[in-house]
Amino acid sequence: MIYSIFRSGNIPLLRKCAVVWIVCALLSGCWDSREIEELSVVLGVAIDVDQDILQLTYQHLIAQRNNENEFTNITTVSEDSIQSASREQAKQVAHAPLYNFIRLILISDQALTNWRIDQLLDPFIRSYKPSRNSVVMVIEGSAKDALKNVGKHKDLPSVNLRDISKNSHSNAKIPEKITLGEVSIRVSQGADFVIQRVHANSSNRVAGGALINGKTKKFAGWLSGEEVSGINWMLGNTKGTVIKAEAKGTNHMMTFEVDSVRSTLTPYVKGEDISFTLHIKTCLNMNESRAAAADFLKESFLQAAKKAVQEEIKETVHRSLNKLQKKEKADVIDFRTKLKVNHPKTWDRVKDNWPEMFSKIPVEVLVDVEVERTGAYSKGVGPS
Repeated sequence: MIYSIFRSGNIPLLRKCAVVWIVCALLSGCWDSREIEELSVVLGVAIDVDQDILQLTYQHLIAQRNNENEFTNITTVSEDSIQSASREQAKQVAHAPLYNFIRLILISDQALTNWRIDQLLDPFIRSYKPSRNSVVMVIEGSAKDALKNVGKHKDLPSVNLRDISKNSHSNAKIPEKITLGEVSIRVSQGADFVIQRVHANSSNRVAGGALINGKTKKFAGWLSGEEVSGINWMLGNTKGTVIKAEAKGTNHMMTFEVDSVRSTLTPYVKGEDISFTLHIKTCLNMNESRAAAADFLKESFLQAAKKAVQEEIKETVHRSLNKLQKKEKADVIDFRTKLKVNHPKTWDRVKDNWPEMFSKIPVEVLVDVEVERTGAYSKGVGPS
């Protein structure tokens, strides 16, 4: 570019020099740089409530170890709004907080009982401009205390919880992680959804979920790990997890790893009656069994194993459906979208009373299981 400018004979030398100076200024990348010591990077935010007053706790990353040999410090402020609390940090933190790198937003169940989730998260989306990939979690009790629990590998609490949130692919009792951007989408759709639950004592642990009501946009109740497992099966999110089953009439516990899973939800309308069929197909590998190795090659053993797993999946799914339909009236599986797409006229008839309608809709659960590998082999033959 610069070479072509100088090749032109029609442009005066002074103008050429001015162009070169402007180009160099635009290409330089450090004109607005800030020293690392001047940055106060916020890694995590905990939101609690004391009566009607919000209590926000910020975990700041610092450039050097402090007196307690840690790389973070914690500041807690109480205000009646998120923005006001953020500005109150100026009384405690020398440098302006940088919110672009927030890894975790942890909300207490009490805060979500008193406030709508969109009210609590709106400032982070509207003003702070953090990554929409920031993970959102819910905790029973104090969210502030969880930010003080260092991870098992000495990870910073916010980073540790963010990393644990990814482990739903290996444990079906953990809901799929949900980010700030995904919460925003679900709230705008008016959909019910599940957020990962944090348990905090001397250390942090993730299991089970918090149910958010799509209409009130507030905390609606807790889901156990087993109930979350059923939801993951219905959503087809169990690949890589394990399932245990015991063949009927035996004391042989078997453990299978889910190699693949596919879930299909089909709505049916007959007159004014609505029903659904949930069809789950899965392929498993047997990773552990207390049965004799010779039994693995028997067709009768394989059939018994398949039946045991089928029944286990069905029972898990039915327990979760019963909780979602009868008690919570929460459509976190998104039955409504299937009905809306396939039977729009029926959806228009029932949409205004969908929670009540959903609680009464019969759902048939079908499960197909294939065991791809048992690890058994006979003499001269490799593992099957």
